[in-house]
Amino acid sequence: MLKKDIHCFTLAQDLALRPLSTQLIADLHCPDSPRWTQTINASKRFVAICLGLMAALGATADTFAQALPSSPSLVDTDYPTVVTKVSSSINWDTIRWVERRYKIEAMRFKARDETGIDWLGSDEVMVETTDAKGWTVSNEIGDIDTGDTHNFDPAKSCIVGVPPGIVVLGESSVCEKGGEPGPLSFQVEFWEKDTSPFGGFCIPAAGEHVGPYCVDDTYGDDFIGSAQIDYLTQELEAALPNVGDEQIESVRLDSCPGQICGDGGGPWNLGDYTFTWRVTRLPNALVNLGSLLTEAMQRSGARSELEVITAGLRYLRAPIERKTKPEIDKLPPKR
Repeated sequence: MLKKDIHCFTLAQDLALRPLSTQLIADLHCPDSPRWTQTINASKRFVAICLGLMAALGATADTFAQALPSSPSLVDTDYPTVVTKVSSSINWDTIRWVERRYKIEAMRFKARDETGIDWLGSDEVMVETTDAKGWTVSNEIGDIDTGDTHNFDPAKSCIVGVPPGIVVLGESSVCEKGGEPGPLSFQVEFWEKDTSPFGGFCIPAAGEHVGPYCVDDTYGDDFIGSAQIDYLTQELEAALPNVGDEQIESVRLDSCPGQICGDGGGPWNLGDYTFTWRVTRLPNALVNLGSLLTEAMQRSGARSELEVITAGLRYLRAPIERKTKPEIDKLPPKR
């Protein structure tokens, strides 16, 4: 089947496709050309790379196909070897482009309504944020009553763009200068800490960056609420066109996501909290495809760069629509 498909690239088709592949790759090499006056988003750029490479590799793949059986079956083991040979013949590091970078930092939270009956006590809150590379957690924030606002130091409250290591939200979570490319996403969870004479036990999850302890020690802590935040690349580019631009947003936490519903003490015990964060546009970064594919191969166990590209095309998905709104007292952009 593979051999038959490869031989569909006739000499005439190869001559017709080669200028397209050459131009696509040339555009990736020259981000300052007129074709880049309108920035390509991440998914379109990825598809452009794949189409260009597929067209350019038509003749090369045909050479390797000569060694394949005329009717390979689904159990053949030669195809991964052929793909690996084709993949290794390409200098992936020569394919480069300019990428927009961003960081996300926590700003504050507000207790619209503390958990339980107000006059019986205050909330002791702990906040956890999770992104694609790990998670961070705050220390316990006590004496939170209805109407109270707790402010984080944004410079020490990185959510997306956190460097590897152990970090504490609000104290030592400082964003890396390089930031992260879009699309971006993170999850935030709030828990109300309860002191137990028996203590608690949990094992922190793994990640490139992690908190020193768990937000829920599995013994007596009460769930307050959570939210999932997703940013499309196009959305980031439209909202933050210039380096230094900022956007501040807030979300009302969901106290009953899935099967978890507050502390289980009834609807009168549920808390009502909002969480506020800031997205900042950072300087652009020059990225080469080779390093990205190598990292993806290490994470996924793929045997070749082309296998990683194929997997990426299969699993491109649109993030969930965000339920947020811009903050009225938005800070002016930093220059």
